[in-house]
Amino acid sequence: MSIYVPWVLIVHGLFFVCLYGAWKAKRKSPLDDLPGPPPESFLLGNLRQLMREQVGTYDIKLQDIYGMVVRIKAPFGEDRLWVSDPKAIQYILQTSRYNIVKSYAARFGLNSATGRGVNGAEGPDHYRQRRIILPAFGHSESRAQIPIFRQCARELVQEFQNRAESLGDDVREENIPEFLSPAVLNALGLAAFNYDFRDDGEDRAEFAASLRDFMAKGFGLPSDLKVFCQGVMVRVPPWLLDPMIYFPSSGLAFLRRHVHLSNGIARTLIQSRSPEDDVDKKDALSRIVIANHSDAGRWQFTDEELAPQVCTLLGAGLETTVTSLGWILFELATHADEQRQLRDEIYSVRPADNVDDTGTVNFDKLPFLNAVIKETVRFDVVVPHLFRETTRDEVIPLSGPVVCRSGTVIKELCIPQGTHIIISDVAYNRNRDIWGEDADIWRPSRWLDGSVKSPTSVGVWSNLISFGAGHRACLGWQFAVAEMQAFVFELISRLKFEAMEKTALIRRENCLVTLPMVGGEEQKGNQLPLGISIINHSEK
Repeated sequence: MSIYVPWVLIVHGLFFVCLYGAWKAKRKSPLDDLPGPPPESFLLGNLRQLMREQVGTYDIKLQDIYGMVVRIKAPFGEDRLWVSDPKAIQYILQTSRYNIVKSYAARFGLNSATGRGVNGAEGPDHYRQRRIILPAFGHSESRAQIPIFRQCARELVQEFQNRAESLGDDVREENIPEFLSPAVLNALGLAAFNYDFRDDGEDRAEFAASLRDFMAKGFGLPSDLKVFCQGVMVRVPPWLLDPMIYFPSSGLAFLRRHVHLSNGIARTLIQSRSPEDDVDKKDALSRIVIANHSDAGRWQFTDEELAPQVCTLLGAGLETTVTSLGWILFELATHADEQRQLRDEIYSVRPADNVDDTGTVNFDKLPFLNAVIKETVRFDVVVPHLFRETTRDEVIPLSGPVVCRSGTVIKELCIPQGTHIIISDVAYNRNRDIWGEDADIWRPSRWLDGSVKSPTSVGVWSNLISFGAGHRACLGWQFAVAEMQAFVFELISRLKFEAMEKTALIRRENCLVTLPMVGGEEQKGNQLPLGISIINHSEK
């Protein structure tokens, strides 16, 4: 729909926001005494380093030099709080609940990509939407989908084998995101929506292609101007921010088209559902529709809210899983001994002990498989940062004393209402006090030899923050873990992955999620080239 936007008003509004930022920067900040780096520039502060350097590079530098509670600069010298301290993170994400919120600017980006779904909601709306969706992604519900995940992975292997045999290739180089996306999308479609994305249809094909480019084209490789705009957006009021979705930029144009396609698929899926017909169905959408009609009044979705939930599940469910699986295969390809160890473990488990009557694998009997997945989501964390804003004055507890620039030692941090916080998932996941002195290397055996410590409970899975924490933790984390277990189980048992020439050029780029790209070919988007070959019986 074409909407007229008064750009002159918007530009003038942003100008006054910038003036306000410059004025505020001259005032003494409550964070001023915290240790922290000098700004790289007045207009960008330290945000370019945080958002444009390879994921983890600047965060680990901050943690090593300044500690786990750091003052960094935003545009116009504004102070922001950067945190990797586990006790502080626990308070921010769990204890405070809706007193420290996802800022409207952060939610604007999510709403631009998926519509106004649960990820972009806050306060009572978020609680209500999450309450309806959560039961569809519980432990037993997620485990019940394992046969679907395994079947989709087997079909992927069979397609590769047919292609390799027809071409006579011993080792084929594949771009892993492209290799995985169709199978993972179909697994998501069948398990979450009882919907087969392999069916012919122009809309489905266009939407599948849009999903594959979702993060790279919508959020990838921000320019200095985009970094600046994202830095000042937190000071822009919602009435002025909302029209910015129609700003003439290629990234926003892509997101607008993506939301249009998502809404079309969502409406198709929703119209095919009814509480009466879905009682015996086990996919997530059927469970959500039933839950939505089992409660009355305030615990129901409005008609306008249901479609964005589908868009959110599709957008979040595909990109993060494909990316995580890609990093798992990358680490196994570049660590041949661990790949052999994992394959030996899979082959050593007797089928009678490993599979129940429904074909569901008992992954508890594969400890090294779980160690590989945990270590990869720790080391190659998909979401590098979380953004929060205080709605009242807060006193944040710390894991240990912090020496301020003035020499003052603090054991808790007092911050005022309106403070913007950057939680560094990537730095927390490399914290040596938790993960061991070798936390900066990929070593799955740390999960089996007692190296991992848990002084403070933070994340929902093995204390990892990779799926978030608290009341905004990933709704589908158990679904995602089951899917990764099934795909890795099937792929590693049948295929061998190895590094190729371009594998050494892989960069971890911050595109809202940590996407792999080939150095010098960033314009080609999401790339992770690996060699794949079929496992011979003699190799088992």
